Amino acid sequence: MQIAILGTGNMGAPLARILKGAGHDVASFGSKDDPSGGLVTADFVVLALKYEQALAVAAQPRVANALAGKTVIDITNPLAPDFMSLTVGHKTSGAEEIARALPQSQVVKAFNTIFASVLADHADGKTCTLPVFVAGDDPAAVDAVVALVQEMKLTAINAGSLSNARYLEPMTEMMIQFGYSLGHGDRVGFTLSEAA
Repeated sequence: MQIAILGTGNMGAPLARILKGAGHDVASFGSKDDPSGGLVTADFVVLALKYEQALAVAAQPRVANALAGKTVIDITNPLAPDFMSLTVGHKTSGAEEIARALPQSQVVKAFNTIFASVLADHADGKTCTLPVFVAGDDPAAVDAVVALVQEMKLTAINAGSLSNARYLEPMTEMMIQFGYSLGHGDRVGFTLSEAA
């Protein structure tokens, strides 16, 4: 498949490596690039920019037009500059705001609850046991992203509607607390398990 990744940083770079390793044709664009031409042929577009940048890019008419009818994977978290709070929450989510800017696209939330270091380890061949929670309002788009995650040798969990990003995004705040404030490091995350 043709996959365009907007963002070449600590999340975008390992995602590109993993997707290329899974046999996909990946085009990566930096935050200062004009990606609109490269989006037309993409089957999936991954928003791997900071939330504010992703929203600004999505709001550009030429980008929105290029993304019409496409599945857009939002991996952002609307983090404050100090990473200690969210700038959006409770009544909406970053993913829902991006979806409002892209009304002709199928926006799916995924990968936002995995630290970049875990993705980098996975790109280097280490097994990742943390799941990717996938939320969206278009069932076909969600199924397609779940299949893509599985091709990346990761576990996908359907997390329901896009409005559930209101809960997925705060999970990242708790991960930051566990990882840094409470000293567990940047290889931690959340999983889903059943009681014995």
